[in-house]
Amino acid sequence: MKKLFVQNLFIPLYATALIAGVLVIVLVSCKKEDNKIQPMVFSATGYINDVINDFGNRLGNLNTTPGATSGHRVIDWEGVPDSLVGRALPSNFFNPTEPNALVARQRGLVYAPNVGEFQISNTNFANIDPASVGEFAAFSGTKTFANVTTNAWPVNFQVAGQTTAAYTKGFGAVFSDVDLPNSTSLEFFDGDKSLGKFFVAPHAVSSSLSFLGVYFPGNERITKVIVKHDGILSDGQRDISSGGQHDLVIFDDFIYGEPQKL
Repeated sequence: MKKLFVQNLFIPLYATALIAGVLVIVLVSCKKEDNKIQPMVFSATGYINDVINDFGNRLGNLNTTPGATSGHRVIDWEGVPDSLVGRALPSNFFNPTEPNALVARQRGLVYAPNVGEFQISNTNFANIDPASVGEFAAFSGTKTFANVTTNAWPVNFQVAGQTTAAYTKGFGAVFSDVDLPNSTSLEFFDGDKSLGKFFVAPHAVSSSLSFLGVYFPGNERITKVIVKHDGILSDGQRDISSGGQHDLVIFDDFIYGEPQKL
């Protein structure tokens, strides 16, 4: 079962004016709002593949090496070696810039250091939270991703293969076991300005997976994404599906537009 929403969000303005001067102000405000290009939201539960493909097509061709100026990137965690499974993942693992760095890992996505511990698992984090392992599932391959020590963390962008700060036009992720409608979100920023917070839809009965991606076709630039979720895996919290008080989630694929120099 699939749910697909490609939305142009808007806020209608209603005004009644008896004075000509007030009416002019209202009309100008309406015109400004109507001209704003609204973000496109790609959301799916159940069978999420088609919506992910739609999102990728909106962003452009898939890129696998540095030097691109358009298109999109995908991180599916299968490229993380087994030697790093269950250990802290370096914040620049998917954009190393040291001499002789692996080109295949230069994808322009980094995490802020010291904001939790990012880990990869090939057992859906059974080593950290055995009680929730039956709730989680991978989307592609066998490896999944989580920040195991905090429930709010930023994703930043750099030009692929460089330390140059960058922006993107769209970002999306696969989530596993979102149970509640307002527990897990992506908030997009252009510098310090929030471009909006979007909540992940709860998973369908047929699958634990959800997808949320947002594309900004206007002048907005995504320089940072704040990921928020309800629970923390390393705290030993029980998932709400198992009678706990928190909606624990993990992640699989990240899909985002090619990072461009600011």
